Amino acid sequence: MKDQDYEMLATRMIEDAFMKGCDISVLVEDIYDQRIWEYIIQNVKPELRDKIDFPNPVAKGTRGKDILKKFKDCVNKKLIICVDSDCEYLYDNQVWYIAKYIYHTVVYSKENFHCHHLSLNEICKDLTTKRYDNFQTLLENISLKVAPLFYIWVYLKENKIKDFDNTVINKETFKKVVRFQRTEFGNIGDENIVYQKIEERVNDILETLKNQMGEGWYDATFEHDIPEIKSRLLEQYSIQEDKILDFYYGHSVLEEFVQPFLETIIRILTNLKVNEVRESLSTATEQVIRETICRIENIAGKDIDTKLSDSFKYLIVYSVDQNMEKIKAKLARELN
Repeated sequence: MKDQDYEMLATRMIEDAFMKGCDISVLVEDIYDQRIWEYIIQNVKPELRDKIDFPNPVAKGTRGKDILKKFKDCVNKKLIICVDSDCEYLYDNQVWYIAKYIYHTVVYSKENFHCHHLSLNEICKDLTTKRYDNFQTLLENISLKVAPLFYIWVYLKENKIKDFDNTVINKETFKKVVRFQRTEFGNIGDENIVYQKIEERVNDILETLKNQMGEGWYDATFEHDIPEIKSRLLEQYSIQEDKILDFYYGHSVLEEFVQPFLETIIRILTNLKVNEVRESLSTATEQVIRETICRIENIAGKDIDTKLSDSFKYLIVYSVDQNMEKIKAKLARELN
């Protein structure tokens, strides 16, 4: 289609929204993205509650960034675009979504917002009435372990080096790095097992990369280029090394590590709660003990998928995440 065709489509979407009683049209990549963006926008502009339309500009339903990019010159207060950043802006200062009325996640993708330590603790309390106080330390330590992969990823992207995309530095290898499945984590206090396993995997990848790059190039990159990238990302975007998991392959962080780890923690906390109940009700009848334990297990058995899918709400309502606050601030400036 020609540019004017997209302009006509944009005008039609705004008109359709008006006919539905909505005040704004929001283009997102996929139907699964609608809820988080709706919640963010409504938090910033409460008067838009139930007044947001999410149109389908193409027949296939889901759109993706390539389609949304074609509408980048059509945005205004009545038609905005919201996308996952994929952290392209960290290495490409010409990225198309850095513009007025276009909003991106700042972190790699919306999934990163489901992995915040405060939200994860809220889920633990909801399902077990108990806390796991190590989420923040856990995620920060893992960030430090995977940081070399992240910085070399930025270096390769920035310099448009694709030689290692299919072999070493890619989404599939990162999945394997953070994969929690089959990790021998049986009790709270076993976190060092997780760190050691991830560190070993990172070192294996770096060794493979060193062999493919050659020792001279590899050593020079880590001696000169990587420190510069670290400093620039910290200065420009406040990206600290212990927060790297926020900016790296959100799907993988959530699906390969956070969710299975959370499920394990829920089981551990549930068992601790059951033992506490057995002790506190030691003089009660066996029926009372069984019924109490059954209620505890029923609560803990609730769907963690649903809990995680809604966990971003905590960050929005309580303003505890600086990346989420950047999104809200931009929306407030441009939609007021």
